Amino acid sequence: MPHSCLSDVHAKLNVLITGKSPVIHTLMPLLHDLGHAVSITRSPRETLFTYASQQSDLIIMAEQDDTCQTFSSIREVNEDAEALFIIDTSKPESFEPLFDFPNISFLPSTVSKEKLLTFIKNFQAQHLRKKKHEEDAKLYGLIMQSLPFPALLISTKTEQTILANKAAHNQLPAFEYEQAPPFMSALSDEVRHNIFSDLESYHLHYLKSVNAYERFWDLTVDQVAPSVFMLLAVDVTEQRQQMQLREEMERIARHDLRSPTANIVGMSRILETEAGLDEEFQPLAEIVRKTSERMIRQIDTSLTLIRLETGSLKADAHPFNLYTAISAAIGDLSQLVEEKNLEIVSLQGREPITEECFIVCYGEASLIITMFSNLLKNAAEAAPEHSTITINITEDSRFITTKIHNMGEIPVSIRETFFDRYATYGKKKGTGLGTYSARLIASASGGDISFTTSEEKGTTLITTIPKPPIK
Repeated sequence: MPHSCLSDVHAKLNVLITGKSPVIHTLMPLLHDLGHAVSITRSPRETLFTYASQQSDLIIMAEQDDTCQTFSSIREVNEDAEALFIIDTSKPESFEPLFDFPNISFLPSTVSKEKLLTFIKNFQAQHLRKKKHEEDAKLYGLIMQSLPFPALLISTKTEQTILANKAAHNQLPAFEYEQAPPFMSALSDEVRHNIFSDLESYHLHYLKSVNAYERFWDLTVDQVAPSVFMLLAVDVTEQRQQMQLREEMERIARHDLRSPTANIVGMSRILETEAGLDEEFQPLAEIVRKTSERMIRQIDTSLTLIRLETGSLKADAHPFNLYTAISAAIGDLSQLVEEKNLEIVSLQGREPITEECFIVCYGEASLIITMFSNLLKNAAEAAPEHSTITINITEDSRFITTKIHNMGEIPVSIRETFFDRYATYGKKKGTGLGTYSARLIASASGGDISFTTSEEKGTTLITTIPKPPIK
C-alpha cells in the first residue's frame, strides 16, 4: 500500500535524552534500531544548546541537575516543548515544581525498558496525529488564502470565526473574531440550524443570492470537521444585475417591439390582398411585409439568445422537414444574394434538393430556421462576389449533417473564437452573434457545429441535427 508523506517522514522521532540515569541511556541503541534520531546530553547547558539547535520532538529527562530550571529555559525557546520526566517517587521535593508545566508526562525511576518503549510508541502515534492535524491546518490556510472570494472557518461550539482569509477581510465589513461570524445575521434561525447542525456524516449546503452587506452572495457551507464548517461566499451582485437587465431587454423586445411590428405585418398583408393597390405599389407592400417579418424573426432571435444563455429555453422538439427550414433561411438572404450576384445550390448527396425531398430532422423548427439563417448569412457575407454557396445534406441512422460551403476564408485571427460572442471580422454591420447563437441553438437541439477553412478550399460550416428518436 502507498504511504503518505506523514507516515514516512514524521513518524520517526527526534529524541533528546538527558540526565544520569543508566536506564534511559540503554534506550539509545533500541531507539536507533527503530529509526529514531537520538541525542544524549548530560549537563543542563549542553541540553539547552542541543534542544535549541534541533527542536527535538521529545525530551526524556532523568536525574539531571537543575531539572526545573533547565526545562523552564527550554520552554522559553518553545512553549510547546514536550517532555517525559523519570522521577524518584521517594523524593517529591525534586519533581513537585514540575507540576506547574503543562503538557508533560512522568514515569517512576523504577520503570522498565519495555514500559519506556511502550510510552515512546504511544507518544509517536500521538505525535503523528498532531503533525497531520498541523499540516492539514496549514493546507487549509494556504487554500483559503489563495481564494479570491471570502472564505471562513466557523466553529459551531463557540459560534465564532476561527479563521478568515484576506478576501474576507477585504470584501466584508470589519468584523471581530469574538463576534458572530459574517453572514449569520442574514440567515434565519431555521436556516442556520439546518446548515450548521453537526451530523455523523459531513454535508454540504448551497444558498443562492443571499442579500448581505448591500450585495448578493452565493454561499457554500461545507462541514470539514466535527463542529467546524467552511463558509465560502461569492459576490454575484453583477451577475444578478445582468440577469435583471436581460429580463428587462426581453420584456422590451417582447412587448414594446414585437407587438407593433406584428401589427405592421398584418396591415401590409391587407394592403397586398384587399386594399386594391395599383400594380406599381404592390411590390412596395410586399417589401413592407417581408421586412416586418424579418424584424420579427430578428426580435425572436434576440429573445431566443437571451433564453439560451440563461438556460430558460427548452426546445419544443418535434419531427419536421429540414428542407423547409433551409428554404426559409435562403429566403431571408434574397437581397444579399442579389447584391453580390451569388448562387445557392442545395444538394442531397449529389442530387439537387427539390420540394418533393422529405428530410426529417428532430428539433424546434423556428430555432433551426434561425440557426440556418445565421449560418447562411455568414456564408453569404464571406463569399466572394459572383461565387456559389453549396448546401449539401447527408444523413446516417442518428443524425442529419449539413455542410454549407463558400469560397471565403475565415481569418486566422478569429478562428479560435469563431463561435464566441461578438466574434466578427471586417463587417461594418456585423454583431458577432450569428455563429454564437447558431451554436447555442445546435447544442440546445442535441447537435453541434464545426468548420473547416483554408485559402485554397474556402470554408465549410458543418452542422449535425438529430433525427427523430426511434420508438
